[in-house]
Amino acid sequence: MSKVICITGGIGSGKSTVCSYLEQLGYPVYYSDIQAKALMESDPQIREQLIGVFGPAIYTENELNRPELAKRIFNHPDLKQSLESIVHPRVHEDFMQWRNAQTSALLFKESPLALEIDDQSCQTIVVVHAEKEIRISRVLSRNSDWTREDVEARIKNQISDEQRLRLAHQVLDNSGTPQGLQEKLDQLLTKWS
Repeated sequence: MSKVICITGGIGSGKSTVCSYLEQLGYPVYYSDIQAKALMESDPQIREQLIGVFGPAIYTENELNRPELAKRIFNHPDLKQSLESIVHPRVHEDFMQWRNAQTSALLFKESPLALEIDDQSCQTIVVVHAEKEIRISRVLSRNSDWTREDVEARIKNQISDEQRLRLAHQVLDNSGTPQGLQEKLDQLLTKWS
């Protein structure tokens, strides 16, 4: 069976950069957030359950109203928990189907919530880490309509960096250059291959 290495970290830490590099090297990567969003759009059962919790306004013209959903869950932890209880089991099923279709001995899973949900599909958890100010700067540079307060609110809704680092099997420091990050990742890959 393939070994599953989960890539996690806070918003703006560089998870997608790490996963993009892994794909360039030919490794299969499953993107949990992307799949969750796709399933919220396409899965009729998820759609029905989300409408039951959030009301019909959560979809506009057959598309998930993401700004409305974000506004609601960031202000109500119980709604966030309801969302996760609907979406996470289905994403797990989707991941297992994907995993079973792979032939590579080493699989990667980008999973921003791997630690929060105690993702049992992860055999190794790699935390991509960068200092808070670097992360805020990165997020603001790619989301022109966000404010610093928007980013800080999302950071506050995640587990702390201290918790993440304590629970990690491996830490990838992404405070430097992209080349430096790739070199650190190459070193880890030699351990896993």
